Amino acid sequence: MLRLLVNSLAKEFYQQHAGLFLTGFYLLFGIVEPSQLIGYNKALLLSGVSSPIGLVVVSVSWILYSVKVHYFLKQKLSLASYNFVNELGSLDRNSQLRLWMALYCVLLIPIIIYVIALTGISIYNELYLSLIYILTVFAAMTTSISFLSYRLVTFGFLKEEKHQINPNIKVRRPFFSWPLFYLINEQPLMLLMCKALSLVFFKCMLWMFADVGHDTRVLLVALLASILCHATLVLTLLKFETTNLNFSKSLPISTYRRLLGWLLTLAIILIPEWIFLILSSEYDVYAIANGLVFGMAASLFLVAFLYFIKLNMSGYLRGLLFFFFIAMWSILAHYYLLFSFFLLGGCALYYLLNYNRIDLKVEE
Repeated sequence: MLRLLVNSLAKEFYQQHAGLFLTGFYLLFGIVEPSQLIGYNKALLLSGVSSPIGLVVVSVSWILYSVKVHYFLKQKLSLASYNFVNELGSLDRNSQLRLWMALYCVLLIPIIIYVIALTGISIYNELYLSLIYILTVFAAMTTSISFLSYRLVTFGFLKEEKHQINPNIKVRRPFFSWPLFYLINEQPLMLLMCKALSLVFFKCMLWMFADVGHDTRVLLVALLASILCHATLVLTLLKFETTNLNFSKSLPISTYRRLLGWLLTLAIILIPEWIFLILSSEYDVYAIANGLVFGMAASLFLVAFLYFIKLNMSGYLRGLLFFFFIAMWSILAHYYLLFSFFLLGGCALYYLLNYNRIDLKVEE
């Protein structure tokens, strides 16, 4: 049975997330010269076990990855083509748990390799508390997701009874906040992964240009990388609006209010990025103001460009690459403020003129 699960679930997981693993491989082995590769990876591993912050970053990264794996399995097990997995419910609990743990060990191979490397460097540097912490976190994480999968298969047919805490309490949700609640309620993993990836890219850009010193352009390049990490998130929001909120076109809501709603939505989604920006700028008002304008302009560009290409995914990826080079040139050439205002005004004008002309539901 384990071989069947590996050939179906594990194989499909690695195929679907090949891009993620290639990106991780590049960050570990492709961004430094071959002569510095060993020293770079040793320093990276040592930073993960020599301080509490490093241990927290490592454990949070593992937990995010394991949650992603678990939700992938949960989504696949809900499909009719994977009904054969329900036969595991006839086994006793210990047999099921061993089977799920074996499957997760296959799915968590990238983490297991990292655990082995961290174990070796912890023993070599006599960091025994870090070693105990790493092994405990990995064991608890693997056991937890295995138990969740066991309960999903064994008791998944039971319907949970939902109770209202107080039906008299009603909270009014503004129209612009509906996409936000959709992300929180329906796409929490995507939102969490997006924010984690955004933080990683923001910090990587700052480290890459650390020798430049305090420069607004470095902050804007880091913010640009973080904004582009939200490309899939904005696409998901626009598809949600097209599919579930298409009726709102018949409501008496002006295009200006819709544009303002998008700006508020994007500003709220980017709150963690605003915090990164403020902390990294050392509270430089000029740098913060430029970052806010540039961040809103780049975010609104994602929305306007999706309208322009009518949700075409291949065109979206090519356009993002072109936008990255244009934005980088404007930042490095000190035209970032002019570029930000021009981009913000142009995208807002395009949205106002074409919102009622383009029906994405038809075009899609």
